[in-house]
Amino acid sequence: VAAAAGAVLARSGARRGAASAAEALGGPLHIAQLLVGADKVFYASPRGHAVVLWELQPVLPGHLLVLPRRPAARLAELTNEEVSDLFGTAVQAQELIKSAHGATAFNWALKDGEAARPAIQQVHLHIVPRKVGDLETNDIVYDRIDRWYPLAGFANTPPALNWPEDDTRRARTEEDMALEASGYARLRPPEPGVLPTEDVQFGQFRLKPSQVFHASPTGLTLAFVNLKPLQPGHVLVIPRRVVPTIAGLTQEERDDLFFTVRVVQRLVEKAHGATSTTLGMQDGREAGQSVPHVHVH
Repeated sequence: VAAAAGAVLARSGARRGAASAAEALGGPLHIAQLLVGADKVFYASPRGHAVVLWELQPVLPGHLLVLPRRPAARLAELTNEEVSDLFGTAVQAQELIKSAHGATAFNWALKDGEAARPAIQQVHLHIVPRKVGDLETNDIVYDRIDRWYPLAGFANTPPALNWPEDDTRRARTEEDMALEASGYARLRPPEPGVLPTEDVQFGQFRLKPSQVFHASPTGLTLAFVNLKPLQPGHVLVIPRRVVPTIAGLTQEERDDLFFTVRVVQRLVEKAHGATSTTLGMQDGREAGQSVPHVHVH
């Protein structure tokens, strides 16, 4: 009974906070081709660059959308300050919604570019709260995000990709991974960070230096090729420090992570002649995270 009462109070507090955020914005929002009512505003960043929406055809209870205030179709169009505020706001909103829905993990997804088939032509990050037993299989959440559309009665059309079943994915050789990594490394921007020369800790695993193809100038973030990629160009970006979930990163680490994600995204798109990218993160075990170390796909 106490737990149920706590959840009710948490949801009530979330609604009061959402009302305050809506009042701060002063009216409805124009988001790409949509006019969104102030009642759909969950949180507005004090820094003024990001806003969080809720109750827009949620794929699971508590589903949030985090958007930059300034119109932008691609993540690359945002300034570093806007990127910092976008993902910082995402973490703040996630913490606010966590207790209201009893969430123990979160799925993050951002479809960046027309070929990734975003539902609206405005950068938007999905944050979906997760808990034990909420879905029959975890992969259902990705299909729901793919088909999400903000208006009732409509469904988005996802890209026509063949996603391999987990039991058909085979581990690659060190030689194959090193060859892919070296191709990406040649495309790195001027003055990149120093690549590691010793094994890198990734959760409970140790990565060979030959898998790592990019390091941020600060050394706080690394990018490496995947042992079992879902698609060509499927790589991972991690903070150098082993931290299980995004809330455990410092602001400096989080900013560096997502600044690096944009750099890696550009070079991988260039390597594969791609025009769009889908970014994803499983923040916690119940979201499908298999390695307890923050990593962006």
